[in-house]
Amino acid sequence: MNKTLVSILTFLVAATCGVSVHAQQSGPRAAPVDFRACDYQSGKGAKDLQKVVERFRTYANENKFNYAAWIMVPQFQNGQNYDVGWLGAWPNSEAFGVSMERWMSEGAEMAAAFDAVLDCSARHEMALWVPINAPRSTPESGVLMISQCTLHDGQSTEDAYRAHVEMGDHMRGLGSMASSWLFYPMLGTGDIDYDYYHAVAFYRYSDMGAAIELYANGGGYKKARETVEKVAHCSAPTVFDVTSVRAFDE
Repeated sequence: MNKTLVSILTFLVAATCGVSVHAQQSGPRAAPVDFRACDYQSGKGAKDLQKVVERFRTYANENKFNYAAWIMVPQFQNGQNYDVGWLGAWPNSEAFGVSMERWMSEGAEMAAAFDAVLDCSARHEMALWVPINAPRSTPESGVLMISQCTLHDGQSTEDAYRAHVEMGDHMRGLGSMASSWLFYPMLGTGDIDYDYYHAVAFYRYSDMGAAIELYANGGGYKKARETVEKVAHCSAPTVFDVTSVRAFDE
């Protein structure tokens, strides 16, 4: 991957909206999201995690953390060698910095409770996410599909965003209930061979099935060839069952 971090940051700070940089002042803004891949400690499981999650929700609410989080369990996957994922998000990078400082200075007891149930030491990454078709409210529990995408030679992150917006709008027009985002890897990813993640969420499997039907038999794949596939190659997605831990506005 030869794309520079500077080009990605320039694209994101411009808050792309599928139009020129000068016209993007009111467009969607990038915000940080982090992911931890975790395994259960010996003898621990989902019930133990749920107890810690309830304790964390109370802790975050009492301390007014501007933070949303979800538990992700791999469902349709190939080679995901962890038990659960923890996805966290902030409304902006300033909120990320403040909450990280508070967590590291005041959250030792809460962190120890998590560590007693989960080992998340192997993988911790941060990305910036930009909405394509997404609700203004915090996404809830449901199903999440994530693909790794690599830009074709000569294509840019802005080209990819425009293509995904066009494809997302087309699928919405067909009746798809999907919400979607692009995630741009930033911290902790190491030397990766892809440029961004494409994330697509549904509230239920029936909505996902209906979208697959529209894609496969409703002509959606033809639009994909005209849009996304011209600028990037995206892998077959991994599918996660996602449970909301807390929303931003709790």
